[in-house]
Amino acid sequence: MLRVLVDNPVVVLFAVLAAGTLLGAVKLGGVAAGPAGALFAGLAVSAAVPELAGVVPPLIGTLGLALFAYTVGLAGGPSFFSGLRRNARIMLSAVAVFVGLAALAAGFGGLLGLDTADVAGVYAGAVTNTPGLAAAVEVTGTSQPVVGYSLAYPFGVLGMIAAIVVGTRWSRRHPTTEDLEPPQPATYGNVEVTRDDLPRLADLTRFQGRSVVFSRVRRRGEERTPSDDLRLEPGDIVTVVAPGTTLEAITEHLGRPADQDLPLDRRQVDFRRVVLSNARYAGERIADLDLGRFDAVAGFVRRGDVDLVAAPDLIVELGDRIRVVAPRERLPEVVRELGDSERAVVVADPIGFSLGLLVGLAIGLIPIPLPGTDLRLGTAAAPLIVGLVLGRIGHTGPISWQLPYATNQALRQFGVLLFLATIGLSAGPELAAALASAEGLVLLGFGAALTTVAAVALIVVARSFDLGSARLAGTLAGAQNQPAILAFAVDRTDGDDRVNLAYALLFPPTFITKIICAQLLASL
Repeated sequence: MLRVLVDNPVVVLFAVLAAGTLLGAVKLGGVAAGPAGALFAGLAVSAAVPELAGVVPPLIGTLGLALFAYTVGLAGGPSFFSGLRRNARIMLSAVAVFVGLAALAAGFGGLLGLDTADVAGVYAGAVTNTPGLAAAVEVTGTSQPVVGYSLAYPFGVLGMIAAIVVGTRWSRRHPTTEDLEPPQPATYGNVEVTRDDLPRLADLTRFQGRSVVFSRVRRRGEERTPSDDLRLEPGDIVTVVAPGTTLEAITEHLGRPADQDLPLDRRQVDFRRVVLSNARYAGERIADLDLGRFDAVAGFVRRGDVDLVAAPDLIVELGDRIRVVAPRERLPEVVRELGDSERAVVVADPIGFSLGLLVGLAIGLIPIPLPGTDLRLGTAAAPLIVGLVLGRIGHTGPISWQLPYATNQALRQFGVLLFLATIGLSAGPELAAALASAEGLVLLGFGAALTTVAAVALIVVARSFDLGSARLAGTLAGAQNQPAILAFAVDRTDGDDRVNLAYALLFPPTFITKIICAQLLASL
């Protein structure tokens, strides 16, 4: 039986993937290991049966890592670049935390007499950065960093979750402006205009700092979609899309709530949720869709389970469902232009995907001269950076760089599972030896200390920028690059979307920083 398994590494790989997926789904204290279950399953199998250690070719893990990093970049590109200018200071502060943590790891690792491979592995595990582990393995040419990573990783998750509990409790006792003004989902209302001194609608699309959309107007019995130059007059009835409190405020500003519900009357102006499947618009803003040429207006954008106000600067993604309001006779034109194909939003452009990943892998081979060594971005950082850029570009002519949301999630999950299972299968014997020695306890304590320092520093950063409890939780989850921590943060804040926004903002810069730091630690 053992000979059969050794001769059939694919069977071993998928057995570990199956066991790891089941293990990752088990919740302890409301937290699941997620993809890391594949790592622990691989370690357990190779520790119990040393003959299976390294039976799966490393190329499989490299492929998985590249898929994971590139798809993370594609998904994070639009939000990363759109928030770069507004949030540069907090992003740089989070990056500084992990650079300082790497310096601390190098210093104390030397005092403890640890090998550089162990220090790099513990650092990657303490900050739960799988590609950082890959970079350390690539530099050292051994699986030794996996031991430190495996010992530090569990507290890297649990410690940061504890930090979210402590940090959010503190924020709720000392609330910021964000805590006092929680976000509200987009909704709509019909307003009867009573004022005669109103500016153009273009001047009302930002009201009290929030985005507002005017999707239709009825004047003297005739209904139409409004243009930016339209000035509302007394007696007009207008449909307004905005967050709840903003809707109340602008209703009072314009006039009073109307008795009529315009969307229910579909004789002249109709609406429809249209799936964005035309790759030409991937990564574009609502304004770039130029729906005005069809006399149409976008009111809502539904992404996942959330309705967003279709503000002009909102970046749309393949698979978004855009609620379009247009004259009945022109609505089919809008549908054809945007695509509205359910199949298209789960099928990737193979040319764009292959070419983008090729560029990322090629850039990863380029040596970057540093004092005393050459740094390569490798199969993690380079695909991630290229993915960020191409994800923001969206498309080039007929080539779509973006991936549909569901496809991206599937490839990302499969990629990280492949890498973790492969690396786990290579390092079980070393982990078993470390656990039986005093060195294992040292690595475990060292990793816990690094995670604790990172958590405290990130909480200080979040509070210094006056972030509320939701964005503080998202900052900790995003900076730690851990989906299990994100899931806990979302649950902890009752689904507050600001958690996801903070996560998406901090994930890319800290992700890249950790990879480079782990690589430098391994090469010291």
